[in-house]
Order: sequence, then C-alpha cells, then structure tokens
Amino acid sequence: MAAQTPELPSTIKAWRFHTAAHGAHKHLQLEDIPMPEFNEKRLPPNSSLIKVLAATVNPIDVKMAGIPIIGRFTQPMPAVVGRDASGIVVKTTDPSLRAGQLVACRLSENQAPGVMAEYIVVPGNDKGAAAAVPAGVSAVQAATVGTTGATALQAIARRYDLGKLDGGPRRIFINGGSGGTGTYQIQVAKALGFHVTASCSGANAQLCRDLGADEVLDYKQAEPARALAEQVRAGSQPAYDLAVDNVGISWERYRAADEFLAPGGVYVQVGIGFRWAELRSALRINCWPSWLGGGRRAWSFLSMRTDRADMERVLGWMGEGKVKVPIDREFEFGEVPQAYETLLAGRARGKIVVRFPALEENATA
Repeated sequence: MAAQTPELPSTIKAWRFHTAAHGAHKHLQLEDIPMPEFNEKRLPPNSSLIKVLAATVNPIDVKMAGIPIIGRFTQPMPAVVGRDASGIVVKTTDPSLRAGQLVACRLSENQAPGVMAEYIVVPGNDKGAAAAVPAGVSAVQAATVGTTGATALQAIARRYDLGKLDGGPRRIFINGGSGGTGTYQIQVAKALGFHVTASCSGANAQLCRDLGADEVLDYKQAEPARALAEQVRAGSQPAYDLAVDNVGISWERYRAADEFLAPGGVYVQVGIGFRWAELRSALRINCWPSWLGGGRRAWSFLSMRTDRADMERVLGWMGEGKVKVPIDREFEFGEVPQAYETLLAGRARGKIVVRFPALEENATA
C-alpha cells in the first residue's frame, strides 16, 4: 500500500464478558488485550484492520451469548462485545478499500471478537464485512448500518418479490416503527416506493411521520394489527402487501394478517425474545395448517446475515440524503455497560451509539 502504516500499539482497550449468566451486559469489563494480529497469509482475502471510531449496540450483542448451548459455540468466552462499528482502515487486502478510508463494518455472530475494541480485524468472508462510507455520511451514522440497516433492507427486499408490484402501489405495515430497526425500515421502505403505515406510541408518532411514515397507529389506543384488519374489512383501507413485525412473535397479530394482508402478501418476523409465549406462538404459526384454523398468509422469520452489498446500498441512500437514522443517545467508550442497560430498557427512539476516543482525533469523520 502506498500509505505509510502508523506505529501500532502492542495492547488495546476492549470491553469483554467472561460469563453470560443472567445477561452478558451485566458482566462487561474494560480490559487490556493484545493488539489483533493482521497476518495477510492467514486471513481470508479482502480482510481489513480497522481503527474503530464509533460503534452501536444491538440486543443480539448480548442475548446470543445467553442462549443455552448455542451461546457457548457462537461466542466462546471471554468475548469482546458488539457487532457494528465504523472506523478508519489501517491495513487491508481488499482492493476496493484503502488505508485512511472511513468504512462501516459488521462482525457476524459466529465471529467471536466483537467491535467494542480500539482496533478490530474484519475478515473478508461471511464472518465480517467492511463497506466504504460515502462523502457526507458521519462515522456515527455509518456505525448503525451493519445490523439494523441491512436488516431493514433484507426484511423488505429479500422477503418479498418487489417485481410483483412494478407499476402498482406498494403497501407495508411496520409494527414497532420508532425503535432502532423500525426507524430504518420506514426510510428504506420509502426509498423502495412503499406506502408506509407504522405503529408506535403516541409520543413517538411525530418521529415516525418525520421519517416518512404515511400513517401512524398508536398501539396504546388499539392493537395495530387488529385495527388494520378492521379497516381493510370495512373497505376504508386497501390491503397491504407486506408486514414487518419488530415487536415479538404473536399468534394473534399473525392471524389478523389474514384480513389486512392481500393474498400473496408476506408477514416477516424480525427477532425473537426467547420467551415461552413467543416460542409457543412460533410453533403454532409454523405447525397449525390453515384448514384447521391456522393462518392463510405466508410467514417468514428473518435470519439476518452479514452482507456487504446490502450495507453499501443503505450507505448509498445515506449519501443521497434518503436515510438518516435518529440517534437516541451517544455514550463515551467508558460507558458501554450503561449503553446496553439503556438499550435493553426498550424505550430508545432510534439508535444508541458509543463514541470511541479515536473519533475526537478524527473530527471530520
């Protein structure tokens, strides 16, 4: 590479947990760990060493490790927490990137070291992705793309054949529009040409409208799925083509989709809470045939995957001004446990971001 590589430290600061008992976020410790090795011969092609500027927190960061048996295999401990970040390329074998470039990056759930460390290695395979950030997009905004941005796109574009709607209206219902994923989905859906109805509390209704929602339903006034079913049944609303549920698996909501989703429509479920009620609903949805009273609309559970192309598409919309994620709160690097506590309280409007010391050194990022 033409750019001279700066002298790198032998140790770095990182947030790790050694146990996930009763919640990995309760066991986070700021520790000194060895500088990650960037050995071009041992790493997959298109790998990069990144100096982290900002990171965002997601429930999956700490919930995956707590799943019995599965958690041990996906995140051997001690584990660095976090999946999504932005930073400056220090070294890379990716010909599309260069040293000194700002990138958004994601490390997959099956990649043990996470992003809450001063330096990270992003492998160039299914365990990670780094995408160049367009001019005008900040490091804070870019840090939110890897999981929630890509999830929003995959929930819509990869779960519904948009070609079926060419030349006609597209209608989507987003259940849970004011959270980190929902705020992305509203904007992505608008960029894809959908008429958007979103649910949230009355206090967050204006936020959803400002992001582009055409209609907003207050879930405190009435169950949104049931309200939509009544409207479509009465003929006051056309049927919807797609429903995306960010709130949790519910048999009752899914059954209401029989009336508010058009034939051929799809009900997409984003995430699962691993509570008995949700697991029971998931089992019922998947195993109860329609001729015995089960649902008549397709149900799809979104298993999000790390995808550089999806990240690049969302970043492109950011560069064009079509997507800008509301930031609920920013924490300093020394406040990572508080960031997760705030996230898991479940009342964030948009995304929660952690600012790293290096961000202040790169004021233009």
